[in-house]
Amino acid sequence: MTNTRTIVLDDGRTRATFDGATGALTGLVNERGWNVVARPELGSAFRLLVPLDGRRNNVVEGTAQRPPSVEHTETTVAFTWRSVVSEHGGAHDIGVRQAYELTDGRLVVRTTIDNRSPLVVENVYAPVLGDLRPPTVDGTLTAYRHDYGSGMAQPMWPQFQNSAGYHGVDVPTQLAQQWMAGYGTPVVPYTLLQSDGQGLYVGVEEPTVEFVAWHAELWPGYADSLEASVPLTDELAGVPVRTRFAAVHIPYLLAGQSRTLVPLALEFYEGDWHAGADVYSRWRETWFAPAAVPAWAQEPHTWQQLQLNSPEDELRLSFSELVEVGREAAAAGVSAIQLVGFNEGGQDRGNPSHWPDSRLGGFDELRQAIADIQALGVRVVLFAKFNWADRSRDDFTTTWLQHAVKDPYGDYYLYPGYRYETATQLLDINTRRLVTMCFLSEAYLEECLRQFDVLVALGADGILYDECLHHLPSWCCFDESHGHRYGAPTYANDLELVRRFRERLGDRPDFLFAGEAVYDREFEAYGLSYHRSENRHHLPLHRYTAPAQQMMTAVTGFDDRNMVNQALLYRYIVSLEPYNFTGRLTDFPATVAYNRRMHELRVAARKWVWDGRFSDTIGATVTDEAGSIAHPYTVFSAADGSLAVCVANYGTAPVTWTVRMDGAPDSYRVRAVDDDEWSDTDGRVTLPPRSAAVIVRA
Repeated sequence: MTNTRTIVLDDGRTRATFDGATGALTGLVNERGWNVVARPELGSAFRLLVPLDGRRNNVVEGTAQRPPSVEHTETTVAFTWRSVVSEHGGAHDIGVRQAYELTDGRLVVRTTIDNRSPLVVENVYAPVLGDLRPPTVDGTLTAYRHDYGSGMAQPMWPQFQNSAGYHGVDVPTQLAQQWMAGYGTPVVPYTLLQSDGQGLYVGVEEPTVEFVAWHAELWPGYADSLEASVPLTDELAGVPVRTRFAAVHIPYLLAGQSRTLVPLALEFYEGDWHAGADVYSRWRETWFAPAAVPAWAQEPHTWQQLQLNSPEDELRLSFSELVEVGREAAAAGVSAIQLVGFNEGGQDRGNPSHWPDSRLGGFDELRQAIADIQALGVRVVLFAKFNWADRSRDDFTTTWLQHAVKDPYGDYYLYPGYRYETATQLLDINTRRLVTMCFLSEAYLEECLRQFDVLVALGADGILYDECLHHLPSWCCFDESHGHRYGAPTYANDLELVRRFRERLGDRPDFLFAGEAVYDREFEAYGLSYHRSENRHHLPLHRYTAPAQQMMTAVTGFDDRNMVNQALLYRYIVSLEPYNFTGRLTDFPATVAYNRRMHELRVAARKWVWDGRFSDTIGATVTDEAGSIAHPYTVFSAADGSLAVCVANYGTAPVTWTVRMDGAPDSYRVRAVDDDEWSDTDGRVTLPPRSAAVIVRA
């Protein structure tokens, strides 16, 4: 046991320093000299939230404790506090152990909490970077993370994006969020702290269903709130200027409970966000086992999504009329139809019932319609949703309330629901509110299986589980009558539910399990992910880290060339959805025709753009006539190592770009979506407005 003032772990790639008297991480430096804990006096060890009666916000600050005992080897250091003192509650019989291990440039942190007190340990901030800033004051810092089917970028320096609002926090605060499910694991398993040409990866070190959020605070606040600017001084108004970044665990440790929390890994990388994502991908390869995908869903193909009814009772098509939809799909080259709103009450009403609505024709008519469409060579996939129960159901209180996720006060979590069609509902007057169901309730899982049986009995080719990626607005369930611990993570059985579906289904390799914007680990359960990516500056972070997984995007415009172009560039299946998936394919012939042209090019170049590996912009450079990097373009590598580049012109004027592939001569072939044949080029490609092309080496 030692307790020297400064403790160092150094493997030649990364140097980590600690204050032996406080256990604080006082420095983390890469080979280029970037220290992500800029000032050692602002280093931190951990922070706990231990609520008291009448004082919920009671914090235990790691650096305010008595000196810990220390165990130190060449590659490890561990700090142990047998008890702690909180800000308002005095001494508590709560033990904390933080163990660090540095190998091959990767610092792994394991935190154990032993709660021998009568209180509850709700939050644990660990590890904590107490003074995060870029290598130079004039540099930049951005947090990159997974988001809904893609990626998000949140500025941290010289602007700091506040995602927590102004009324609930003292200082600008950032939680990993574009939408609420993006706060943390399992949806967002890591954060990239990206500076100029280098960055720091921070991520969970084991696949987990436990909730870990990504959190940052800017102290003491903005220099200029209009610009959201970080003060570029060491001190402001007598307070040290710093960004404090942490992983926040939500363990809800009751009296007498002890737990080692999810380990975290920190690793520097050289390059942009792609290099940081590569750190995740290398770790992912050690555990990831992709779900089986039916052979038909592995081929280049197109879908249509069609809603039959909403909660406001449009009753658009009867089941007996669906065969005509199937004929239109076959004529348009569409291979699969996703049917939505076939259930009692329509889409987002009557949950979790999947029983076909009798007003549309009932069970037998839908089963016959599915068979008739399949006879045309078109697959039918049924929309499914198991997350919630509709609070407006007559039997909500007697049947579903007992399975609801409960908050610490014993109340159910209420999701606002979805508003459809009429002014009454668009104004949120009569919206069907949805109550989150607990997947850790065995009784509720059995009900999900019964609902799945209905979908299978209808003869469908698969299901698309809408919103399978979240259980909003909940993260934890506190109803121990469900058979789980207090504060158990509500995402815990996401994969287990689909495993039981597959077991129930039996030997059906042609049956597709698809989901909406599945988070990365869910690709172990789902063979296809559907999302929406209509953004000119779409950030394909999830596609980059999951290049082999099937992903599909919505195309809704009536001459939607650019969304079809985007699908080509990012290897997305197209889901055709006129009138926001309430219309027919005959409603937007221009989009259907252009998609068929894109499909022909995709098939012609499938060696690269379908069967090859997507690497975003890595492997080639595309420049405009001024020599600036063009956007968008993507690179694919075939099994034989040859490359292809996809380029798109989203604009309304022609552009001429120059393509250069790494290690390839300046002799290429090019084919645009509108072309019938390949043509030779020296790398210069002229793209008409709203067009895309594939370039391969000659």
